Amino acid sequence: MSFAYPAVLILLGVCLPLGVWLAGRAERRRRIALEVFGDPELLARISTLPDRRRSLRRWALGLGALGLGLVALARPQVGERRAELARTGRDVLVLLDLSRSMNVGDAGASRLSAAKRVAWETVSASPGDRVGLVVFGGSAFLQLPLTSDQASLQLFLDAASSDDLGDPATDISAALLTAVRTFEHEGERGRRAVVVLSDGESSEGDLDGALSELRREELPVFAIGVGTGAGGPMPADSADAPEKYHRDHIGRVVVSRLEEGELRRVAEGSGGRFARWNRLEELRRLREGLARLETRTLATRQSTERADRFQWPLAAAIVLLVFEMGAAGAGRPDRGPRARGRGLAAGIVVASLSGCFDDARRGVELYESGEYAPALEAFSGAFEEDSAPTTGYNTGNALYRLRRYEEAAKRYRWAAAADSARSRQRSLYNLGNALVRVAEEQPGDAEPLRQAVEAYEEALRLNPTDADAKWNLELALKRLGDDRAAGGSSGRGRAADYGRGDMNVPGYEGNPDAAVGAMAGGGFGSGEGESVEELTQEQARRLLEAVQRQQLTSHEGQPARRGAVGERDW
Repeated sequence: MSFAYPAVLILLGVCLPLGVWLAGRAERRRRIALEVFGDPELLARISTLPDRRRSLRRWALGLGALGLGLVALARPQVGERRAELARTGRDVLVLLDLSRSMNVGDAGASRLSAAKRVAWETVSASPGDRVGLVVFGGSAFLQLPLTSDQASLQLFLDAASSDDLGDPATDISAALLTAVRTFEHEGERGRRAVVVLSDGESSEGDLDGALSELRREELPVFAIGVGTGAGGPMPADSADAPEKYHRDHIGRVVVSRLEEGELRRVAEGSGGRFARWNRLEELRRLREGLARLETRTLATRQSTERADRFQWPLAAAIVLLVFEMGAAGAGRPDRGPRARGRGLAAGIVVASLSGCFDDARRGVELYESGEYAPALEAFSGAFEEDSAPTTGYNTGNALYRLRRYEEAAKRYRWAAAADSARSRQRSLYNLGNALVRVAEEQPGDAEPLRQAVEAYEEALRLNPTDADAKWNLELALKRLGDDRAAGGSSGRGRAADYGRGDMNVPGYEGNPDAAVGAMAGGGFGSGEGESVEELTQEQARRLLEAVQRQQLTSHEGQPARRGAVGERDW
């Protein structure tokens, strides 16, 4: 056993002796006061005041409740439980202008250097976000796909140069359309954004069309203008040029200035914000607007943490308080509203502590009556109060019944952390079945099948005699082999395969229980069986799958009640 806040135990060591001393002092003063008031024996017969023994009992119950309450406050922890750590954030795509005008030196060293610095400061303010990079000039392309590794973005920003693009012009619309295409299969609406850093000197493209696409995808643009209104001379295309600055067709040095118009238009039209690179207040508001976007779960990982058990000393403390109130009211005709209020408060606390047990019990009753949606709600409530493996197992069963297989698989993984090998075996078996269903819903993705095979194998390591796990393992292996040969999953048409039996690796014919029987020229039926019209190979396959559908091993067990693990009801 360990404690999350062991310093509270020091307070316990101080309070209890102090309480005992105060109790003794109070009892001595009470005895003296009663002796002054009258004869103690006479008062004991005619008064409703508690005697010394009852008074001491009250003190003991109160001090015991105090001690247990302090123990609960120290958060005792016994054992470990599986914890699911979620990483949340947004998807942010940075669009960096690498056109020739970004080399102008009116923003310090160059506009490009300032843009890189501001871009990094903006995205690094939210370290949980996924980030990507699109570079553009006269054309645009995705330089860094969305990634959770923000250090990679910093490397790509540092390496970005105007020399990376062959077209020195500026087409902001091309960059925006590239962002739209990138987000077609990435992120969720309302949880993604685009950050554009440019001097706004765009002379090409269809900005109206790009803005229409942004609105359709509900993709806000946060635009940062880099440069000054006064501008500066545009450097020549290369160091080998005869002159330092670029000249126009009549020989004048070209002066580039910050053009805010199109940047503001895109930001305001898409629901984003505009800021200038050197206005700290504007940048702060822009970053706040970006941070107000909703986050989503980007990744989860399984971990273990110490299991809190503060509920038990707290419940014991409440029980002692109830007994203390009973001892205080013994011999009195009416305890008064104050005592009744204390009793009501204690009842509320006890009811709240027992809420998770009531939810679990109600969930079992609803599940057994076939009401899976209400059962899921009850199990989920119990799981939030006490995320024990048993509760996770029952939640997974309800999710499976509702055909929410991916969510069911997550709960079965949680339940597989149970201390009991038997409970782990059942959870792993059901995990394999859930993953098989996930594979049927995701044709072409073999990963769920591979995970199902691992789950079945682990279940068999825990119970090598489980014939149902052997049957399903071999079917999963066969399906995995078929998918590899065919290049994809067979889909829901194969949903009947997963059941009980003792199938051999080569194929269906190794299972006598699944044989058709009285069929001309085949099956495991009797030789005297009635001869019927011979079936084609396709008809036989469909009929076999229908038989196997009836043999499907139950995907969930009897819901595990509190304190006991249920059986699989095949």
